[in-house]
Amino acid sequence: MEPLQMPPLVLFQGNTPAFLLAWRREESWEGRLAIPQSSRDVRGELVHGHNYRWAPAADFASLPGADYTGVPRDGAEPLRLPPLVLYSGHPAFLLAWRPFETDGRQGWQASLAVPPIAGEPPELTYLQVGASSVTRLPEVDYSQVKRGTAVS
Repeated sequence: MEPLQMPPLVLFQGNTPAFLLAWRREESWEGRLAIPQSSRDVRGELVHGHNYRWAPAADFASLPGADYTGVPRDGAEPLRLPPLVLYSGHPAFLLAWRPFETDGRQGWQASLAVPPIAGEPPELTYLQVGASSVTRLPEVDYSQVKRGTAVS
């Protein structure tokens, strides 16, 4: 079972981590970016999501070690972000559900990719956490997330 994959990170306007989803050539090269953002709704609750935009390539920088070879170009279907969940109160991407067994007990773990928080180095942190420590968000479609084979 292959987990969902994360698009590569770039730095937008010098300091904002963003995901590069696609390239297109207009007058010059532009990248389709998904910029993580959180805001408060009318009830004061935090809402997590992404600001999607096309940006000139000059407005963002590649990161050392990031692989950009799989980013589609010129009209091809853009890369997609895995669905968001909350882990320790912060947004994270759910890549897969995996079974585990410890001390004769069976359960499920979530494979997560946690984006950087403002001020942290621009890299994803990959974690395996107990399913009970993950909160699903309302109205998010989790059907694309794969489940591993149960432990036997």
